[in-house]
Amino acid sequence: MSLDKPARVQVDPETIPQEDAPPQTGTVFNIWYNKWSGGGNQFQLVKAKYKLNVEKDSGYTKANKTDGLKFFCLFFAKGMCTKGKKCEYLHRIPNEFDFLPQTVDCFGREKFSEYKDDMSGIGSFNHVNKTLYIGGLIIKDNTHDLLNKNFRKLGKIVKINVINNKNCGFITFKDEINAQFAKEAMIGQSLYENDILNIKWANEDPNPAAIKQKKRQHEEETFQIVENLLTKFDQSKKIKPNQQQEPEIEEPKEFETPVVEKEIKQIEASNSKSTILNEKSLNYLSLLGKVNQTSTQKKETAPLVSGYESSDDDE
Repeated sequence: MSLDKPARVQVDPETIPQEDAPPQTGTVFNIWYNKWSGGGNQFQLVKAKYKLNVEKDSGYTKANKTDGLKFFCLFFAKGMCTKGKKCEYLHRIPNEFDFLPQTVDCFGREKFSEYKDDMSGIGSFNHVNKTLYIGGLIIKDNTHDLLNKNFRKLGKIVKINVINNKNCGFITFKDEINAQFAKEAMIGQSLYENDILNIKWANEDPNPAAIKQKKRQHEEETFQIVENLLTKFDQSKKIKPNQQQEPEIEEPKEFETPVVEKEIKQIEASNSKSTILNEKSLNYLSLLGKVNQTSTQKKETAPLVSGYESSDDDE
């Protein structure tokens, strides 16, 4: 999706009502977390007041002008960001070129080593999970079609499975980052106005064949990530034929060499807490790092460009 327009303000901050206290499930009410504690901690699913409109709400923000690691706006996913183009997080749908360490989700929240008992929450950094459990479904003839219509806007879907006699379903995305985004964007939403979707992480398939297939798929995706980085690196070095004899110009920020270096380090750092990268993948990254280092050394001998100042049109 082209980000040729600024992200719009999804909700006027003046119109957001003060959150009422949730139904009492404990003995003490914590005003900081807006929840009850002591004597119980029952989860109360509430119907969402806002919903993301991908076509209208997507646009560039302050995050598009920064280098390094970029996270997505959680409030944008829920359709309720009050900052618009001034937001410091991305206002778009994740894609295959977005890479984040396995220790955090697409919103920058730290994962835990294992899932919660009820499979809710942010997720586990020890497991790559692309499948969401969709509870609270009202099964009708068009339920499958409505699930596809609502979720495909949030990422490429591999499979949708509706369990009619259980009033639930499962949706598998091509990439985990899209599953993370969709989980937050669609929890509390409805398909028929009188239902509320309860979305959690799906349990892993214990079948040995499925585990083997998943491992092989992880390795293939790792190579794809590295290839994307190589493509990104090569694009940053391309110069038009009529500019070959001219002094080196500053490269676009999005493809600067330091950014590639950071992404390499992020992949290597995530591997220390995950088993996604195999030895071949690490060797591939090492080769990319050497190429990148050689290019950096050459760049240091080139004349520096002075007087450059990035513009800021956010005001």
